[in-house]
Amino acid sequence: MTGKTTTGVHSPQQMEAQRWRALAQDRAALGGISVYSQIFIGMALYLYGHVSTPGYLSILLTIPFALLLLCLARKTAANSQEETGVISFAAGKRLEKPVLFLFLLLHLFNAQLTFAALCAMLLDTMPDHSLWKMALLVAPVLAWANSGRREDALARFARFLKWIIFFLFFYTFLSAVPHGSTAYFFPLLGYGWKTIGRGSMWMCGAVSSCVWPLLTPQNGQALSPLLKKKSAVTLPVLLAILAGCLTMLVSVWLMPVYAMARDETLGWRLMLAVNMTPSIPAWSMQTIGILLLFFLGLSHSANRASSLAAQMAGKQAASGWVTMLLLLALVPCAVAQSPQIQDTLIHLAFLRGPATLALLLFLYIGSAFHRKNRKEPTP
Repeated sequence: MTGKTTTGVHSPQQMEAQRWRALAQDRAALGGISVYSQIFIGMALYLYGHVSTPGYLSILLTIPFALLLLCLARKTAANSQEETGVISFAAGKRLEKPVLFLFLLLHLFNAQLTFAALCAMLLDTMPDHSLWKMALLVAPVLAWANSGRREDALARFARFLKWIIFFLFFYTFLSAVPHGSTAYFFPLLGYGWKTIGRGSMWMCGAVSSCVWPLLTPQNGQALSPLLKKKSAVTLPVLLAILAGCLTMLVSVWLMPVYAMARDETLGWRLMLAVNMTPSIPAWSMQTIGILLLFFLGLSHSANRASSLAAQMAGKQAASGWVTMLLLLALVPCAVAQSPQIQDTLIHLAFLRGPATLALLLFLYIGSAFHRKNRKEPTP
């Protein structure tokens, strides 16, 4: 009577598989939130000033590029998954650390972009406070929040937080509806297809972070659910792109083409939806929503960069001190809200798309050869 009973429905193996599947879904959802945060920043940093009202077309045109990246990342991860469950993304050990270092740089740049946007919004909403003090406070707080041994804590937290962010943004956009006009959608092509195409190419860098749930080094149990079910990663990314498109449509609803392209600060552009409306509750809602979105995106990028640094050093888990040092290194560029730095970020942000595509092609070819050599019988 004291023996352990199991059933075919609730066996330990099934329960463990359910836990890994839930964790994989949470990581994919966190990846979708990260993509939306980069799209949201890209709208204010580039689309408003360079593409204007048809920027939603530029966002939609990134879908084929995102699907291509996801296809390459999925095949690369499947080819590189070794029998031990460890993911090796290079054709040989000598290339492993350089590849991880490139991944780390891409994560750090996304963190830098998010940190700069966060500081721009803080400067616009709280101009009487010291931006240096607020930025220096953000770094250790986020590092402490990410210092736990459980790497799935952030993904678990994002499962709940995404609904709060959705409600805050939904209330903000709903409050903006009475203050817009359909006339602002014309001319439909704005300044022409050339600007829309350039905007799409730039935004491809914003959606390139969609590959991290598949490429971030992890064990085979956490990766397998994402490889078995394609929609597990694809759906959050597509929803993030569509959410970015809807956000851009709300902005177009509020501003005509000539007004959207005028010279404004990055912080003002990030808060455009409430700057064009007199609603104080909506202003508070969007401020909280953007803070949560940026804190989540910044934590995700910094945590991934710290994990990659730990793996390069041969350690099992990321260190909170390393995360804090990485965040502190981003503070000077984030606080210096100069036009020159923003122009530099704009030019470098464009390179994320081509760099990610080139890296994935290299990894896919290397992983294909690696898998072929594994399958060949040894003489």
